[in-house]
Amino acid sequence: MVSVADFDQAVGQTFIVETNGKMVALELSAVRRIANSPREGGGFSLLFKGPREMLLPQATYHFVGSELAHDIFIVPISGDQTSYTYEAVFN
Repeated sequence: MVSVADFDQAVGQTFIVETNGKMVALELSAVRRIANSPREGGGFSLLFKGPREMLLPQATYHFVGSELAHDIFIVPISGDQTSYTYEAVFN
């Protein structure tokens, strides 16, 4: 099971996801704990920043980092002129 400890030290790390034959780099920008979560080990959310040139639709993607590899369901939650932000929630 994925835990918050898996990602606490990875803030700022770039993860690569493959979609439609393209590799997309997403940076883990924040790890947030969720208070009062019934999840064993506690709930948390992950925020990732990705390039503005490619919006990833909500879906499960295989994330590969320097030491981590996980399948993670992400949802786009915002965008600006330079990037999109995605959130994954483990509650």
